[in-house]
Amino acid sequence: MPFEIIETDKYVMRVYPELSYMEYIIKEGVTMDVEDVIASRAHVINLYPEATFYVYAEGVGFLTMTRKAREITSSKEHLDNTLAIAFYTSNISVYLLGELFTKINKPAVPTRLFKNRDLAREWLREQAQSNGIIPKF
Repeated sequence: MPFEIIETDKYVMRVYPELSYMEYIIKEGVTMDVEDVIASRAHVINLYPEATFYVYAEGVGFLTMTRKAREITSSKEHLDNTLAIAFYTSNISVYLLGELFTKINKPAVPTRLFKNRDLAREWLREQAQSNGIIPKF
């Protein structure tokens, strides 16, 4: 299945528009700020203005996100092309901070954190199925 790779010094996105699926991998040791999250969304919107995505996100090692970036990434406006987000990390600190983020910022789409990569992807497939889509990701 064809896909587009978008890579910066902070993240790698693999976008599969025909599957309504995206992988968003945040690199180790980075700080995601407002400019980063706005630019990543703008890039996808420019390429696929009408597409919506189930997003598998992964934090590689330790990462941080500014308070304003957290607020934006949970907003309805920022997530208007997102159907659900499964976030995987093996870093317990990032996992606990992510849990806190979902409780405080309450993302506008179904969002769950996982310490197991396979469970994260399975949950994302279940989200697609609950919307009547047979996932091929």
